[in-house]
Amino acid sequence: MVNPVFFGFLGTAIGMIAVLGGIAAIIYATGQFEYLGGKKKSKILAVGKEELKEKILSLNYSDLPYQIQPSKETDFILGWKIVDVKWYGIFSKEKLKKTYRGFILLDEERKTVRYCEEMGEVSWHIGTDGLWQPSVKFRAEFLKGRILFHKSWGVQYGIKKDLTLGKVYEYKFDIEQVRDPLKKVVEESGWEFVPVIRKSHAIF
Repeated sequence: MVNPVFFGFLGTAIGMIAVLGGIAAIIYATGQFEYLGGKKKSKILAVGKEELKEKILSLNYSDLPYQIQPSKETDFILGWKIVDVKWYGIFSKEKLKKTYRGFILLDEERKTVRYCEEMGEVSWHIGTDGLWQPSVKFRAEFLKGRILFHKSWGVQYGIKKDLTLGKVYEYKFDIEQVRDPLKKVVEESGWEFVPVIRKSHAIF
């Protein structure tokens, strides 16, 4: 017969492991000890920093839906204004704004491009609900760090600013459509592409 003390000890050990695992997950989520690049050597001879900058900026001349601009807080900021529109419902005024930003930092010593992401959505609704009860609704969502997977699509019909009825917006967003072209340029230049969680790791 197994001693009950053994089961008590085993339960305590499992509980401690779970607690330590939870603490480790929290620390990892903050990006305190995340990998910043430099250990994975490319088989391709790395180009210089200025040449890589030119290649990154050349993405602006493709059919991609975003713009990459130089920044004072990092080397580049990638910006995609997914939706920014106002319209009218039957008894309401609506507004929706969805944006995506990527912070791009070139670490010449490590030959690493670190990339941190931000994605935000803000929506407003001012109007009436039910039996002409006034209503004001506001919703804000924000994602920050390393966005592993995100696809979304949306379409909205309503009364436009010129008071005609029709489609006020339609969008498709795929996070891979943003990252993959940048990652390809970086890796084909002999540098390492490293997504990071903390914004501080992708700014000066």
